[in-house]
Formats: sequence, C-alpha cells, structure tokens
Amino acid sequence: MTGPEKPSPLGFAQEVEKLMKLPQHLCKQRGICCRIATFKGSLNVDDIRKLSLMGDEPGAEMARDFLSVFEPYATTEEVVEMAPEFVDRVKQTTQLGGGNPDNVSFFKCRFVLADGRCGVHEDRPVGCRTYPFPHKDTIYHPGCGFEQQGKANWQRIEEIIQTLEAMSNAD
Repeated sequence: MTGPEKPSPLGFAQEVEKLMKLPQHLCKQRGICCRIATFKGSLNVDDIRKLSLMGDEPGAEMARDFLSVFEPYATTEEVVEMAPEFVDRVKQTTQLGGGNPDNVSFFKCRFVLADGRCGVHEDRPVGCRTYPFPHKDTIYHPGCGFEQQGKANWQRIEEIIQTLEAMSNAD
C-alpha cells in the first residue's frame, strides 16, 4: 500500500495558469475599469513614461502598451467626482505600500465608448483581454464582479507558492 501521491510542480503550474484567468462572465460590463484605471496601482504618468523608455527592462513594454491605450486625467479631482471610493482605495493602498498617495495618476481608455462598451473590443490589446489579474496588489473598483473570485484565486496561488517553497526546502 502506498501513501498519497506527492503533488507535482507541473500540476501546480497548471493550476496557477487556470487561477490567473478569471471567468469573463463575472464582469458586470459597467466599463468603469476602462474609464478609471491606474498603472501598477500607484505610479504617476511621469514614472510610467520613464519606464516605457527603458528598452528591454522589466515592465517597459507593459508601460508602453498601457500608454498606447490609456491617457491621463488632467486632475485627480475629476476622477474623485466619478469614483470617490476607488480613489480612496488606490490612495490607501499606495500609502500602505510606502508611496505618496497624492502622486498617483488616473487614466481613461482612449477607446471606451460613452455607454462603457469597448470601441475596439475585437482588436483590444492583450492587457485588456486578460484584465484583471489576480494579485495581492490588484485594486478592484467597488462592486466589481471579479473582486471576490480574484481575491480567492490569489489566496490559492499564495498557498501553492508556500507549498512549492516547502517542497523545495524538504529536498
């Protein structure tokens, strides 16, 4: 009689891949995430532009892609009028992470239509197709249909990471 089979790193990798893809039916299609977005939670437009110029450095291509789709709002006050709770969430997360909550830039998609639908849906960028990403730093808009599942998926991903680390240390 043999004991339970040891989980494989490949099996965990496949599970993480599935966990990173949130079911699209959870989206409430309000378009709010396209009308009000941040880059990596707390970077300002100048930092994103600098990052985009860094050639092959990690994050540079993502910054270039983001700037090709999103344009900054002129003021944070403009965003507060539309989504005060989201702005509060972003500022609180930024401050907890050691950043300056008054130095965050907010953006709007160039392609979002007045009714919140995507004007380039069939040709939308990869980042839009895969949004949102389950991660500890993801800031969801209040009422987002992805929030509960995204947080649960991230918790499971963290458990997998801990299990893999324990397996590595045991070998």
